[in-house]
Amino acid sequence: MTPRNYLSLTFFALFTLTSTFGQGKEDKIYALNNIRTLYQNINSYKNYETIIIDDAEILLGQATDNGGSLTGYYKGDSLKKVTEWVGLSNKVIQNEYYFDKDKLFFVYSSESRYKFNDSTQSFDYTKLENIFKGRYYFSNGKLIDTILNDKEHIATKKQDAAEFLTSSEDYLKLLKTKRK
Repeated sequence: MTPRNYLSLTFFALFTLTSTFGQGKEDKIYALNNIRTLYQNINSYKNYETIIIDDAEILLGQATDNGGSLTGYYKGDSLKKVTEWVGLSNKVIQNEYYFDKDKLFFVYSSESRYKFNDSTQSFDYTKLENIFKGRYYFSNGKLIDTILNDKEHIATKKQDAAEFLTSSEDYLKLLKTKRK
């Protein structure tokens, strides 16, 4: 191979790889912007029909110390948002699931821990301290990005995302059944 052919091939390969990776990044940016717009539209709408399931055992398959609830927000026949609230003995877990055409596109997850009172050696159930916030972005049933505020969840983000996808499908079915 002549030096000129080698340089031409190298330039072509670099150009192709740069274009390919650049396109992927542009697609991701477009998807994230679309997700943010859908999220804002869902949260700005105020006239949802709500369906509430106030039973942790139905939601989780077991009772929790402080209960649990699930609220579905419908616009017409379309489920747009689901809020999940789970009260444990030492913390509260809240997840908001966002849907477009029955497809999960975003989850906002947070955990808050009850403050521990050293003098009484018990939890103060009137005071919560936020310990985690996470944003999970999905496209076509796949995790495309996350924003997490702690290292513990970074290690489990793919597992967490898989659980969110499974839960969202279960919640769609559960709320649909309850709505009938």
